[in-house]
Amino acid sequence: METEYLFLGDNEYLSEALKQKYGKYGIPSNVILDKTLTGIGATFTEIHTKRNSIIIEPNVPVIVGKCAKHKDCLAVYSETTSSQIKKYLNNENIKYKKILTTPEGFKKIRKAAGNSYSQIQQTYFCLFDECEKLTQDCDYRAVITQPVYDFFEFKEKAFVSATPLNVSHPEFENQNFIRLKVEPLFDYRKNLHLIVTNSYERTVREEVERLKDSPCVCIFLNSVTGINALVNSLNLKDNSRIFCSEDGVKKLKECGFDNAVSSISYPLAKYNIFTSRFYSAVDIDLNVKPDILILTNLNQAIHTMVDQYTEAIQIQGRFRTKFEDGQTYNSLTHITNTRDLEVLSDEEVTQIIDEYTITYRELLQRYHSATDEARKKGLKQQLKRICEDYLLDERMNIDHFAIDNKYNEERVRRYYLSGVSLRGAYEATQFFNVDYEERQEAFGEDDIFRIKHAKSEEERIRTFASALIRLDAECKRNDQFDKAPFIKILRESFEYADLIIEAYEANIFGMQVQVVWDCCNRKKIEKALNDLKNEQKRFSEEVVKEIVNRLKKYVGQKVAKNETKTVITDVYKSYYVEHKVTQDTIKDYYEATPQNGEQPNKWKIKRLLPQFEELLQE
Repeated sequence: METEYLFLGDNEYLSEALKQKYGKYGIPSNVILDKTLTGIGATFTEIHTKRNSIIIEPNVPVIVGKCAKHKDCLAVYSETTSSQIKKYLNNENIKYKKILTTPEGFKKIRKAAGNSYSQIQQTYFCLFDECEKLTQDCDYRAVITQPVYDFFEFKEKAFVSATPLNVSHPEFENQNFIRLKVEPLFDYRKNLHLIVTNSYERTVREEVERLKDSPCVCIFLNSVTGINALVNSLNLKDNSRIFCSEDGVKKLKECGFDNAVSSISYPLAKYNIFTSRFYSAVDIDLNVKPDILILTNLNQAIHTMVDQYTEAIQIQGRFRTKFEDGQTYNSLTHITNTRDLEVLSDEEVTQIIDEYTITYRELLQRYHSATDEARKKGLKQQLKRICEDYLLDERMNIDHFAIDNKYNEERVRRYYLSGVSLRGAYEATQFFNVDYEERQEAFGEDDIFRIKHAKSEEERIRTFASALIRLDAECKRNDQFDKAPFIKILRESFEYADLIIEAYEANIFGMQVQVVWDCCNRKKIEKALNDLKNEQKRFSEEVVKEIVNRLKKYVGQKVAKNETKTVITDVYKSYYVEHKVTQDTIKDYYEATPQNGEQPNKWKIKRLLPQFEELLQE
């Protein structure tokens, strides 16, 4: 796709830059407008361009907020009726119609327009705002791509975002779209403090305490469950507001929170917590400079991950009020933990998608050639299963945005494997000046969480042993470090923790170096530890002394092999040694040569092995 550049001066708005480049007001058609920056007035430009427009926004708070600011706009969402849309379309007093809709609401416009819809597609400009949501949300919100077919049928249209992701839909090429990239002529980078920790709760508590004198703290956390826990643990209930979806509001009210709402309303509280519904497009206008916290807790929910290239940029861009210093907020901090996630490379995603595509085409061919209705029904169900895996859209066609999402999803997961990769992702955006901090303890709260919530016994043991390794490493680095309190916490983490500690101290399977996957189950460890204990017992001083006392009369003599076996068996029984005794067991204690020419077969016992002589001398 060809790229053109649109240069933007400091304190200049998009409309001004567009007019300077093209000689007229308004966004050109067939472009993917990469704004680079938030808040430069893309939606504002379209609302004030002298033409009829349909503007597709990612969610309800966005359209409600923008329609409240601009007269003669219509917001279309779940509460908007078909008659309201018809009345608006037929209102001759509104010269330039401006309809703002969610992707889900778009079909209402199509239905209300009826036979005149084709005329709308010829005369209205269609703007898909914050288009990156198409490749971020389609995995759990497939309906978001519904207007895409209609979008490409508009005579004039554009995609807009400050953070557009790569798109592979063939219609962009077929309709000769270009990427119009805004190139700021000033340093627009924002300062960001990235804290990577293995004690998430403690770190959040410390940072909230640090901001106790802030007039307004805005927290972005994409988990209603996590928000509930956060508010309770920090005692923020009486001094906070929560902004989330309607379903989230219901859940929180069931938990006793009456301060949860589904749209922006003022005044904001001291502490304001937002789910991803409010990460992009929403305008937040404040008369005080806020402090921003972005929270990611991978132990609690993977979907709290924030994409550095999109969501992080969008979050900081929600605040529209510029203060005397030219800034819209006081500080921006991202607190996160990391996890050893299962991730796919781009090559592996490609292989999976290729296999899905082959299966899809084969099934589709069989479906179209089938004549039996029962067979067609079965094939359609199989196609729907592929659809459920997000490869297909609502029309059973290949969903290119869903495929793009697969790549982006794995890309983001790779960032959260380590603090270093996260820092690299932030720096690679070229949007942030990163102040990187690791608050890694030898043993943190997150370690206990992962032990307790491990999906399997193997994972629990591996995580537990890894914590022990880190504690020992810290002891080597710092001779003042006391690991005893941490060991006490570990002993309380699950029912057979003592067994793992014992196995670790005995270095079963080399646990002090690494935790071997195929050995990390309780039964194997118990057996290995029991075997070790028996080995230690049968070579202990008391057992060796007893064997020596029983066999001393035979030293230098010949003795029946069965006799030595009987003697050692009796000693083992006396000392509860669990070990199978054979005729050759004597050689574990003595130098002995076989005398097989005689019947019964005999040993000639020469002398006690040197290591035991030393033992007995002690």
